[in-house]
Amino acid sequence: MGEMDQLLERLGARLKEMARANAVVGETISVGGRHAVPLCELNLAIGGGTGQGEEGGATGSGMGGGAGGGAKATPVAVIVVEGGRARVQMLQ
Repeated sequence: MGEMDQLLERLGARLKEMARANAVVGETISVGGRHAVPLCELNLAIGGGTGQGEEGGATGSGMGGGAGGGAKATPVAVIVVEGGRARVQMLQ
């Protein structure tokens, strides 16, 4: 397994530990006697590259790559608490 494969494997394992699930609970928003808790779906993406080169001191040649990633949270539902009752309101 190459260095880049090992890096991506370790990064993926770390992200899995951090996420544990693809749901994120936002901060509660309260207005009067109503409380709303937003629920979001979290999507993560990562990518990577590799490189190689030839020895030759100042005249050597080579090429390289890099890695990057991104995340996106999309609201999917809201838990509404009012009058001692809770309900889930799906967003469309």
